[in-house]
Amino acid sequence: MKRLPWWRRPYLAKRLLEIGPGHNPFAGVTHLLERYVSDGHERCGNALLVPTSARLIVGEATVLPFANRAFDFVYASHVLEHVVDPVQACREIMRVGAAGYIETPSPFLEQGLAIGDESSPAHWFHRWFVFSPGGNQLVFEPKSVEEVARFCSCRDGQFLREFYAAVDFREAQHCFRRTAKTTIFYWKSSFQVETRDRMTDCQQDGRPCRFAGMRRVLVSSCNDLLRARRMRRLIQCFPKVREVFQEFGQYSLLVH
Repeated sequence: MKRLPWWRRPYLAKRLLEIGPGHNPFAGVTHLLERYVSDGHERCGNALLVPTSARLIVGEATVLPFANRAFDFVYASHVLEHVVDPVQACREIMRVGAAGYIETPSPFLEQGLAIGDESSPAHWFHRWFVFSPGGNQLVFEPKSVEEVARFCSCRDGQFLREFYAAVDFREAQHCFRRTAKTTIFYWKSSFQVETRDRMTDCQQDGRPCRFAGMRRVLVSSCNDLLRARRMRRLIQCFPKVREVFQEFGQYSLLVH
């Protein structure tokens, strides 16, 4: 079963809901909401796992069959990138929960895997790039063939464009830590949520783009001493990465 880091676990929560638990629910949940009970195509064929202490409810994330503030804590891990209307799903999560945890694949992972393999249906299984530009906000930008090929005109966007061009990301992804490949979002009481109809170019409309966060997680991973061996392998396999970092002034102890 999944667990949050010990310092972030909801120890005092008595009623805990997980939306879309799949075959690997969080430990301690009291209620599970699942859309596909018998069909395991979104669980990679794995059977649904329901702990003996939990109650299973069949339903949709956008229409949760629970009263207001029915739960002390709500988990939604690798769910919201699938839904058609993430704003409505987030509103429902806030309505039924007092606090919670949201996790999705990060834009760094999603764009990296899809950009070099636009024909693969597996990479279009997710509808959204999900990121938090800071504070208490969660943003959804559409993931499509057209949007995957687009990069912000800012320096961060161009840095990511050149980085992806310098690697085979399907192989390179294994060099980066999990936090670079996931969007992790904790909330309490409520949060702001926004969907955009296309990629935001921060140089044109003034709103934060997703590429600043993508650059931060990439550089942070490249400075992780615990992954020094993997970073050496990254540079050995893709030597142009060093040139990209130098060109854009992104210093990394392990890359340089």
